[in-house]
Parts: sequence; C-alpha cells; structure tokens
Amino acid sequence: MKNFLSLLFIGCLAPALYAAEPGPAPINENAFLVQKEIASWPTDQTFNTQVAVYNCQAVRLHPDWFLTSAHCVYSACATRPCTVEITLAQSADLTARVRVKHSTTSPAVFIYGGFFPGQNRISGVDAALIRFNAQKAEYSYTRTEDGQPLTRTEFEKLLRFDPEAQLQLNASGARLLNVSGVSTVRLRPGIVVPKVTDGNISYLAGGGDVYFVDELQHFLSPGFGVRRGNSGGGVFTRSGDLAGVVSSLLYAKDGSASFQDGEGNTVLTLKNAHDYFMFTGFNGATMNFIRNKVPHLRTVSVLPEFAVPSKKKFTAVVEAANAASMQF
Repeated sequence: MKNFLSLLFIGCLAPALYAAEPGPAPINENAFLVQKEIASWPTDQTFNTQVAVYNCQAVRLHPDWFLTSAHCVYSACATRPCTVEITLAQSADLTARVRVKHSTTSPAVFIYGGFFPGQNRISGVDAALIRFNAQKAEYSYTRTEDGQPLTRTEFEKLLRFDPEAQLQLNASGARLLNVSGVSTVRLRPGIVVPKVTDGNISYLAGGGDVYFVDELQHFLSPGFGVRRGNSGGGVFTRSGDLAGVVSSLLYAKDGSASFQDGEGNTVLTLKNAHDYFMFTGFNGATMNFIRNKVPHLRTVSVLPEFAVPSKKKFTAVVEAANAASMQF
C-alpha cells in the first residue's frame, strides 16, 4: 500500500508522549482504507457548480454503514431530501461510486439528536450515520484516467486485475475506542488523521498529548493542526483503532471560542482556538447513537490499553497550552 499512501508528517509536533517510553509504534496504513470521500447536496437540485455541495470524509464502520460528522450532512439533509455520494474505491485505473438517496419516507441519513449547528460545543455531539442499502443505491463505474463510464460487468472484469481497488471496496469495520463512563483520560498512542483526495491518502501524525475531557465530553489536542476538508473523517490511533471523527470549531472575532455545558453555562474559553484540534469521541451519548443503528459494532474500552486516567484539570491543560500556543 506504499503507492496508495503518502505521508505528511509534522515532525515538530511529535515529541514522545513519555520521555521514558520507547519511540512511537509504526503506523498501520492499511487501517485508513475504511475512510472514504463523500459529497452531499439537496436531491431537488442538480449536482453542478451552482449548487452547494458539501465535500467531506466518512468512515465505513460496517458494509452497510458510514460514520461522518453531523455538520457535513446537516445543511443538505436535515430538513429535506438529499443525495449522498460515496467514493467506494478510486485506484489509478478504476473508480466506483454510489449515490444514497435520503428522504423522510426512506431515511438513509441519521443525525445525532443533540446536534445543533452554530453552537461551539458541537465537537462533542458532531456525529451522523449514513445507511448504504446495496439494493437501492445507485452505482456508477468509470475508468479513472479519462472518466469513461463502465457497465457493472465491465467494471467487475477489470476489477479482477486491480488489487488496490479490491482492497478499497472490501475495507470496513473500524474498531471504536469506547470512553463511556470514564473521567478525564490521556491517550497513550499518538493520533493519526488521514485524508482521502481523489483516491490518494495522506495523513497528519501527532505525538503530543491528547485528552478526553470529562467536562466537555470530547477530545482536545492542543498544538495540532488539521487541514480543511478533513471533516467527518477518522481520527485513528497508530495501530488503526478509531478514536473519533474530525469535527469543527467556531471562533469569535478575536480568535477565541467558548464552550457551554448542557445548561448553557460556559465551562471553557480557548484564547487561540485555531491552535486546538477538537474531535468527537465515542462517549455514552455518541456510542449509544451508533450502537442503536450499526449491527455487530466493534468496540474496545479505552482503558487501560489505550489511555491512562488523568487527575489533571482540563483548565490546567488549556492554560498551559494557551501560554505556549503554536499556530499552523
């Protein structure tokens, strides 16, 4: 898979998590094959340059289910029929896409009920599921080089000689790190954030501290920059387990961001919000949301293998990072 994956590594952001521990483990690149490119738009509009098309990423949790960020599909799908196009495979030779139709009478997009766009705490509840029904979906097959349409029979004949496309088509079933019921913890392994662009996967790897913050019920990683266009994609451990999905963060004019609890009380204000990477973790709420839809979901407790309990207050984490923030 070396030809399929290119590495974008931020060395200056990757000090060892613990000075006494050995260097970081190798990154399981094949794990990122579960990540896919998606696009969504209102079904009553034509896909063209005049239509607002929301381009994002998604993770294939199951052959029939994809996980993405709620904000990736909310505008197109929350109140009207929409179309979600998923690139199932795109090798140097072959491309396979599928279009999933969503409507109130035949729902295929399920947005977490606690999500509301425009709130600064959305990274804790920014999750949505896309159901892929192989019998109802609309497939399209093309030759990657020139976009020449292929019939399914033609595609399947060529697919036998394209192991890369086969791997992409068959990849599914990422294992989720379950943080339900845990207090603030620090992840042991560094995180890896891949991005799929036209069938090529690059990724950012960070070795700095990553906390699941009990008060916020989501993950926070200071000093780690994530590229625009990663929304909805996976946040993996180096071994390939899924720690969360890439979310978003709203800023005030001064670059700060405030976070509220369920009662609307401000519990945290980041001075330089652009210096923080927030991503949706699998806590009790999001985990139950996914479990209720996805059959045979693969999960593992974040403790003790992947994280250690931390008595450090999240305010201390933020204060230290605010004092020595790094901008990317």
